[in-house]
Amino acid sequence: MKGLFKVLPPFAPDYSGVCSVLYNLGGMVVVHDAGGCTGNITGYDEPRWYGNDSAIFSSELREIDAVLGDDDKMIKKIEDAANVLQRGFIALLGSPAPMVIGEDYQALACLLEKRTGLPVMAFDTNGINYYDSGASMAFLEIARRFVKPTWGTTEPLVNIIGATVLDLGQGGNVRKMSSLLKRAGFERVLCWGMDAGMEEIAGSARAVLNVVAAYSGLAAARFMESEYGIPYLVGIPIGSAPAAEFIRSAAAVLGKKKVAENDIFVKKTCDAGSVLVIGEQVMSNSIRECLRMDMGVERVDVASFFKLNSGIREKGDVQLEQEADLLVLSKEGNYDLVVGDPLYRNLLNMKKGSRYVDFPHIALSSRLYWDRPINFVGEAGYKLLYNYCQAGQHGMNC
Repeated sequence: MKGLFKVLPPFAPDYSGVCSVLYNLGGMVVVHDAGGCTGNITGYDEPRWYGNDSAIFSSELREIDAVLGDDDKMIKKIEDAANVLQRGFIALLGSPAPMVIGEDYQALACLLEKRTGLPVMAFDTNGINYYDSGASMAFLEIARRFVKPTWGTTEPLVNIIGATVLDLGQGGNVRKMSSLLKRAGFERVLCWGMDAGMEEIAGSARAVLNVVAAYSGLAAARFMESEYGIPYLVGIPIGSAPAAEFIRSAAAVLGKKKVAENDIFVKKTCDAGSVLVIGEQVMSNSIRECLRMDMGVERVDVASFFKLNSGIREKGDVQLEQEADLLVLSKEGNYDLVVGDPLYRNLLNMKKGSRYVDFPHIALSSRLYWDRPINFVGEAGYKLLYNYCQAGQHGMNC
């Protein structure tokens, strides 16, 4: 049966992607649902909910309200909450139940803007698409609604777009990326949805470079290139040689020539002749670059259940639709090494002696591994992968 999943848990849905982007931006997020979808976000898709707070509410949609199309009750509750909380904006998100009745979120947003005087963003999420689609919608809407034109005024500023906790964890890897960008010569680094507030993001058109850290940041980066002429780089600097190249490429935008300390890095050969990386596209591409540049692996294929953008996709990359696709791919690909979330391991049919690198992805394994973050930016990523790359060392057999 196409689309049947029997082993993997549900991936983080699109409304969780939107919430992850908006979590620290000072708004009020309302999920139009009966309560269960909001519980998924706060309980399983948002590690910051434990020890931090954000204004995320359920509309508490009831069957009779859905049948009769009674939106006045929800609008009144949102209006009352907005008056009490005094937040900077409102975001209205959809879920499966209102999708079935064809809820018009844009109309609701217009009504709420008139009643509250606040900017209201409407996201036609449905809980069926995955988190990367929702996060992409959120980053693009922020770029369209909140970034202000600067009329040619620029500064040594760089935006990181697409970095959410669902992909990069709770901050360590983003801080390392920021450190590398400052070594390249940038004075300020704004990471949308992580450490930068909406007021800072509003002035981000002054940037001279955007760094896209996940598929979800591509649409916003392309919009800002079209609207404000800001170029963008795609990728995460995983590994020693990729980190050096990342610094050089970023510095070139500022007209500087930077030589990183690890330019004198000696490549070590990996005995894995073929590697499969399973996960989000930009993260997986960045792991591929580390394997190629640091260890000389020639054949590295990427497979993903999430979106694969054609502009950054290579010939051997595979769009996965169902669990059986991964089973077939792993058997026919004859891979020596596989990199991916630990939960993918149960779907593999690998040859004897092949190895597996556990690379947790919160959008899949959720609370199982989010308290055990891994560092992968820069040399840490090289060390992590190389330890698994040699037969008989630390790698776990499939």
